[in-house]
Amino acid sequence: MLSEQKTIEEQVATLAGHTELTDVEIGNSRFGIITIMAMAGFVGAWGFVCLLNGIAQSQNIQELGRGIFTALTGI
Repeated sequence: MLSEQKTIEEQVATLAGHTELTDVEIGNSRFGIITIMAMAGFVGAWGFVCLLNGIAQSQNIQELGRGIFTALTGI
């Protein structure tokens, strides 16, 4: 009976150690995801501003279409 009690105490201690480690790992991964999403938002906003700038500087629809086609294909 005493050996079973020691085994159970060791299992509980091990489980508590894993639980604390998991909480830290989840916090780090949330921070990473938030950082990546914030940077993606900045890049998206920058791309949108560049698109608006290109539309504003184009003289006509044909020039705008040619510029978008060139940007997407590289031809």
